Amino acid sequence: MSDAPQKPLLQPDGEYRTSMASESSTGAGPRATEISFEVMEARYKRQGGTLAEKIFGHDPLDFWIGPFYVGLFGGTAIVGIVLGMLGYFYQVFFLENSFNPLATALEPPPISAGLRLVPWGQPGFAWQWTVAFSTIAFVSWMLRQVDISLKLRMGLEIPIAFGAVVSSWVTLQILRPIAMGAWGHGFPLGITHHLDWLSNIGYQYYNFFYNPFHAIGVSLLFASTLFLHMHGSAILSAARRPITEHNVDVFWRNIVGYSIGEIGIHRLAFWAGAASVLFANVCIFISGPLVHDWNGFWAFWDRIPVWSGAGAGLLFIGAGLVFSRRSDKLNPEPDLVAAESVQGLEGTIGSPTYVNLMDRLFGNGRVLPIYVGVWGVIGVFAFAICAFIILQSYMYEVGYSPINFAREFWNLAVMPPATKYGLSWDVPWYEGGDYVVATFFLHISVLAWYARLYERARKTGLAPHLAIGFWSALFIYFTIYLIRPIIRGYWADAPGHGFRAILDWTNYVNLQVGNIYYNPFHMISIFFLLGSVLILAIHGATIVATSKWGAEREIDEMVMEGSGTHRAQLFWRWTMGFNANSYNIHLWAWWFAALCGITAAIGILISGTLVDDWFVWAQNAHIVAPMSTEDWSQYIFTK
Repeated sequence: MSDAPQKPLLQPDGEYRTSMASESSTGAGPRATEISFEVMEARYKRQGGTLAEKIFGHDPLDFWIGPFYVGLFGGTAIVGIVLGMLGYFYQVFFLENSFNPLATALEPPPISAGLRLVPWGQPGFAWQWTVAFSTIAFVSWMLRQVDISLKLRMGLEIPIAFGAVVSSWVTLQILRPIAMGAWGHGFPLGITHHLDWLSNIGYQYYNFFYNPFHAIGVSLLFASTLFLHMHGSAILSAARRPITEHNVDVFWRNIVGYSIGEIGIHRLAFWAGAASVLFANVCIFISGPLVHDWNGFWAFWDRIPVWSGAGAGLLFIGAGLVFSRRSDKLNPEPDLVAAESVQGLEGTIGSPTYVNLMDRLFGNGRVLPIYVGVWGVIGVFAFAICAFIILQSYMYEVGYSPINFAREFWNLAVMPPATKYGLSWDVPWYEGGDYVVATFFLHISVLAWYARLYERARKTGLAPHLAIGFWSALFIYFTIYLIRPIIRGYWADAPGHGFRAILDWTNYVNLQVGNIYYNPFHMISIFFLLGSVLILAIHGATIVATSKWGAEREIDEMVMEGSGTHRAQLFWRWTMGFNANSYNIHLWAWWFAALCGITAAIGILISGTLVDDWFVWAQNAHIVAPMSTEDWSQYIFTK
């Protein structure tokens, strides 16, 4: 980038500032001269422009305390927080006479109380008090974020993302109890007490894992963690190295055939994070008001007319992308030509293609070529063998009937050998031998994928952050499928290969080890999982909200922070009193995602090996809330 001054450029905020360079290193357009963070803060740290001023004509709390912005809604949030905490401590110190906050339980009112407000001193009063003022605090915090966004002239993506989280609280504590006719169906409050509720709610509906919206929500949580790690790794791999965003684009096209681009990954982050919460809302809301038995819910599947009738066939509808035109505007840097143009085994396949839909969604429409390589061939070949064995065994289970295969696909599974076979490889094929061989080739496939990630990072000039972080995923994978079964002495402890088999194994492990929710490593893993989704959503929302100032050009922004990055930092400085920068937010992203897998692996590894019953362990650690004296039969649905 040249240091020669250029002509003044009109900025999106209406200001003229001198450009330091005609274009950024990514070719994304002109960049303005660097303005200090302090100057930016002084410019925007002014009164006016809040929601309260627009509605009431005046905001009496429109001021800052140090870096922390107050505002009318900041004041109401503080009131909600303080009074909500008083409700919690009232339960702890006065009703339970306890000084152990871990074992405190705030139960909702009994079912018999219906939807009425219970008086002071009655069971459920502290819960209603805490929920009411917590809701005020959450909504106020969201409106305060709107005020800060307006002051910085940003988009409203951040309060929208936080609003999705608030909607989850409102659904769980207000909407669902109202739909079921009693506050007693609300979520109990307490650090460990809610773990019992999570376990009980699953068995109350027979098997909550069969809830399709639960499956989608959890899948989005894991996908969000994956996206966070991929993005954090990509930026850290390129940071402080003499490379550009183009190196990152080539890396992703080599690996998966497509690079989502700078603005695209942040749009996806915003959408995925919010969607995971919204699907979770649907998941819990319909459990009780609409569905009482998730196991019986799927009975409709077998009654679909397509499965019956002589000669009934399956209708396969294929949906593909229409490639509108070839890309002729993307010219790789000279040092990256070989990474995308060499043919053969150590080369790429496919021609660069432009997809208009991808461009409209993510801002980058180029697809292909994709790198092959020795490790790619090994990985694909091993996975193909694994998939063939599994699908062939599925067909064997249904007597090679295509109709039965399609109907029973979600129930079919290749199960590990029974406990009597131990760790033997000498197992009859359809009694677990197919499982052992298929899993062996699956191991080879994931290891080859790791080698491919590492090799491509080296070839495209990136640091191997993604490959190193991939070991956290490999750790939990090999713990579940290899290490824990070996320690326990039989392959039967591993999950089967099949959709329902995975869900049943998850449920079985929870029963096998008491209540795995009390496993501290499980708690920590869930913290990092939900934290990863939160970081992904707020980071994506922050960048999208400031993208009109080029904040998505993060590799450039680490070198010279622009107006968009300053606004992003000011938003969080005013919101929380501190902020991350363009570099360390991606460190947070990388570590949160990596530690999610590492702690989960440790948690499952010691379950059934070092600790046989986590509920007993928790009782001995004095972190279990006292058992409720209410009649649990009132929660049982009768037909």
